[in-house]
Amino acid sequence: MLYNDNVYGRIEIKEKALIDLINSKAVQRLKGVYQGPSFLLISNPIFGKYKNTRFEHSVGVLILLKKLEATLNEQIAGLLHDISHTVFSHATDFLFNRHIQHDYHEKFHDKIILKSDIPMILNKHHIDVTEILDEKKFTLLEKELPDLCADRIDYFLRDMIVYDSVIKNNINTILNSLMKFENEIIFNNLNTARLFAEKYIEANKLLWCNSYQVALFKLISDTLKLGLSKRIITQEDLFTTDNEVLIKLKNSNDNEINEKLNTIFDLKIIENKKNYDYHLKSKVRCIDPKILIDKKIASLSGIDEHYKKLMNDFVPETSKGFFIKIINSETIG
Repeated sequence: MLYNDNVYGRIEIKEKALIDLINSKAVQRLKGVYQGPSFLLISNPIFGKYKNTRFEHSVGVLILLKKLEATLNEQIAGLLHDISHTVFSHATDFLFNRHIQHDYHEKFHDKIILKSDIPMILNKHHIDVTEILDEKKFTLLEKELPDLCADRIDYFLRDMIVYDSVIKNNINTILNSLMKFENEIIFNNLNTARLFAEKYIEANKLLWCNSYQVALFKLISDTLKLGLSKRIITQEDLFTTDNEVLIKLKNSNDNEINEKLNTIFDLKIIENKKNYDYHLKSKVRCIDPKILIDKKIASLSGIDEHYKKLMNDFVPETSKGFFIKIINSETIG
């Protein structure tokens, strides 16, 4: 299989197990689940360009793990790590009070895999599904913040090449500076590690954890909550695709839902600590990559005082949350 990826370029995937899994119904569903709900904001000059899907990200994680010479099982786990992701990205985390952790979908990971066509495909290729389900043992794929992992690296690069020319023009430099060391991902170059880490904080501010994004998540979660309470959508619909749920909500002709959707499609906000509709918090992401220097491993914050201060200022300040006033509708409260 020849696959053309926005981050890694043209890649040949030879393993039949991987090809069959990519073509599976469960993985193909992810083509209809966007990395974030910003695709709804067509007129927004920044977020309107944000159209990466969970499918692209999942295959990207697989490719990165392949480049790092991960085992076939870890590559499979990488491809499947978002298999249970719900519609509208992390809006369901706000719906089910997991907005700080962003992990609501994870508790369904094993169930979704076991009920899908994936076990049959794995069995066909003599791979034990139970060997794939335990993600914690795949330390190239997943690590706790602030460490690097394939998941974290891919979504950062994939999102930022749309918005940031520095990252876009340095993709190969970044990829060539990554290495596997004792089953974790580290940098072999200090300057590249610093560039990556500082831009990662910028990505948080621009894309993932800002007043506009959390307001959007909140409003979508409120709309989903209405849809569920009025039986316009079901819990099972949360595991379909963004457009399937959006069509059901639109076609309901429910006045409350239409008002919510109209606000989302033309969302305008201001931050105001004295007069606000919502005080919202979300997951704060910050990395502290490890670097191989003179045959020794060091963290970036341990050798770079500027970055240490940047990181230590960013995390507590952003963790305070955002005081948000919706300015284009008086009906949202």
